[in-house]
Formats: sequence, C-alpha cells, structure tokens
Amino acid sequence: MKVKIALLGLGQVGKAVLGILASNRDHYAQKLGSNIEVVVAADFHHMLHAPDGIDLQRLLYYKEKGDIWGSGYAEIDRESLFDRDFDVLVDLMPATSDGLRARDLYISAFKSSRHVVTACKSGLANSWAEIMGSAASSGKRILYEATVAGGVPFFSFIRQCIRSSVVTRIVGQVNSAANFVLLKMAEGTSFEHAIEDAGKLGILEANYHFDTLGYDSAWKTVITANSVFGGTLKAGDIRFEGVEGIDPDRPGLKNTRLLADIGSESGNLEASSTLRELEPSDPLASLKGTGLGFTVYMKGRAPLTVLEFKDGPIETATAVINDLLLL
Repeated sequence: MKVKIALLGLGQVGKAVLGILASNRDHYAQKLGSNIEVVVAADFHHMLHAPDGIDLQRLLYYKEKGDIWGSGYAEIDRESLFDRDFDVLVDLMPATSDGLRARDLYISAFKSSRHVVTACKSGLANSWAEIMGSAASSGKRILYEATVAGGVPFFSFIRQCIRSSVVTRIVGQVNSAANFVLLKMAEGTSFEHAIEDAGKLGILEANYHFDTLGYDSAWKTVITANSVFGGTLKAGDIRFEGVEGIDPDRPGLKNTRLLADIGSESGNLEASSTLRELEPSDPLASLKGTGLGFTVYMKGRAPLTVLEFKDGPIETATAVINDLLLL
C-alpha cells in the first residue's frame, strides 16, 4: 500500500523522520506492506513538490547544507498545497501560542479528504473540539501520538493495552526540557547554562519559553485529558506553572518535577501541570535528564507506569512514523 504524504517542518524531528523513512523503506514495504512516499516537503523557506516522490537522502543532504531548494525539486506556493495529490498531512512545524495556524491547516486537510498526523501541540490544546469535530464530519482521522510524550506509545497503550480497565487518573512527566533544566539546576548549573545544554540535546521548542514557562506541559496535559477522558478543555482552562525564576536553593529541588496530573471523579474532569516533589520510590522519580513517562491509575487494579528514559528528535520521529503506519 502506497501512502503519499506532505511533510511540513524539517527541523530536528523532521530530519529524523526523513532519516528513518530512508533507512527503513524496504522494511516497511516488505514486512508491513506500507510504502510511505514523501511528495511534498517544506521548511520555513521553501515548499517542494515531486509527484513521483522525493529522494529523502538527497533532500536531507541539501537540508544539512542549509537550503533544500538546491535539491532541484519544483517549488510550489503554499496556497496550492491542497491542489497536490497526497493522502496524509504531517505537521512537524513549530508551535504557535494560540494554535490557530495548526487548527486552520488541519481543518483544511480534512475538508480536502486528507488525514493528519501531527507532533504539534498547540492546535489541539487550544482548539480540540473544532479539530475533532471537523475530522469526524469529514470522515478523516488525526493521529497525535508524538504530541505528548515523544516516543512513549502512550495513546496506543491506552487504546490497545488497557481497554478492559477504567482509567481514573494519570500523572505524567511530559516535558523533558523543563525537567532537564530542574535537574541541572539541582546539580548547581545556572538556568542559562541548563538551557544551552538542553538545546544541544534537541529537546527545546523553537521558542524555549514555551518549555520553561510551562506552556508545552500545559498543552500536553490538555491533550491527554481530552483524549483519555473525553474532555473539551483548552489550555486556558487549567492551572499550570513553569520553571523560570525557580529558586535554585528550593528544598527538595532534586526530586521536584513539572508534572501533568489529570483525574476524573464522578464525571468531573480536573487537570493541572504544576511543580511537585516526588517520593524517591515513585517510578517517575527514576526519570533522569530527558526522560518522559506516565503512571496510569485504574479502578480495581494496580497502577501501571510507562517510561522512556531518553527523549529527543529520534524518539519523537518514531512516534510520527508509527502513526503513519497505523493509518
């Protein structure tokens, strides 16, 4: 089965997607029967189109050189995107604070009979009801595993592995950058140097204040709440905080984490993204540096924890590609 995609965003995650698709092309075709073809690729400067497919290694080469236009593929106007022949829109572009770019893009994709795979949080966090309503009325799907926990297969875990259980609460470390900064500061590193170190690891948003002021974690909290508990929350509906201005001498800083906390009691959905000190025995306390994970509490059974001890562009890219293969 051939799936043609339009890949928007060639930052660190986008480049990782290209690299994985190029390396695993034969595996996906032979083992899974899926041939994923990139026919549109765009970065901040150019949108390129090749109806018979773009050579991914060639595109990567010119992206690393600094200008994908040199790859020789036809440049198209962004307004003509949906005039092209493709099946899935893949959004890996940087988040905007209001999410309107993503909302309008996804609704346009659904109306033109395309599915959406996204790693961008702000659209879903600010316009969940509108986006999901448009997808449903158009008979199309939006998959968003990569929006919340990098390569952790969290939504797949919820949908496939614990369908027989009633989830009552979820606590998660969903932003690696902010928690990495906290841990570095607990070790004596300044906030500024911790940010530099996080940037080298590729775990910061294009605007790192989205991470350190708590917006990214709040967006992920809202997406998780809406997806798992059927809510219609927006980012402005929840209490959240960040790590900028935190006292480096704060007691218990070594075990302090920025955590999503979501629960449903008697049909009332509550969600927050705040700083709290974990007990050393808490499974989430074992996450160091750039790890991500969730503990899921369920009615009548012991909680389960899903962890990923490293988060980065490669891990996020694997979640994007897994969503493509699910489609």
